[in-house]
Amino acid sequence: MTPEAYRAALQRLGYNQTTIAPLLGVTQRTSQRYAADGAPEYMARLLAYIERYGVDLAKEMGK
Repeated sequence: MTPEAYRAALQRLGYNQTTIAPLLGVTQRTSQRYAADGAPEYMARLLAYIERYGVDLAKEMGK
């Protein structure tokens, strides 16, 4: 996932690099690194699921 695609996904979801980090199970620094250098493919899939099914699914996955 390109840095641009990561940032665009966060914008569509209404999150920023800091507020999305706990939801994704990463540190704020990792989220910032994704925004600067790109995110792994599994993160692209997770963000796509969140966009499609909502944040509650992601929260359930983290339990």
